[in-house]
Amino acid sequence: MSLLSGNSNLPQDAVAAVNALTTEGVRAFNDKYPQGLPKTWGGNGCEQVNGVRYYSWSGILPKNLTDEGYNSPDPSRGFLKAFSRYFISEVEQNDGMVGRYSSHLGTIIRSDYPLDHLCTLRQSGVPPAKIIDPIDLYVQHAERLKKAGL
Repeated sequence: MSLLSGNSNLPQDAVAAVNALTTEGVRAFNDKYPQGLPKTWGGNGCEQVNGVRYYSWSGILPKNLTDEGYNSPDPSRGFLKAFSRYFISEVEQNDGMVGRYSSHLGTIIRSDYPLDHLCTLRQSGVPPAKIIDPIDLYVQHAERLKKAGL
């Protein structure tokens, strides 16, 4: 990450980074920073805490990628599909990297867009699903933030 940021002086700890993404690591982070977290699993959290607004949206892997307009030759989709099988509490309810309900923070816009994790970030290198363009989702969110006076 430091190479991407242009600052190679930043400290690096790959093991700590991986540990931060474990169930225990995420729990510790959420205990330290609970703002916006829902009180019940899968619910909405507070939209605004200490002047900070919280919104979230996320995707889930479609069961049949070709039916959703996905370009099947993309190897990252196969990786995400395989990785999604490791989810215990959100089987078939994740984007290959993040669970649907684990993404809930503040006001939930939607958590079942037919988009995998890399597609929501436009990082797969292959055009996204024909029915949803992630760029449109970001534009809609920018409009939402503008309407909220942000």
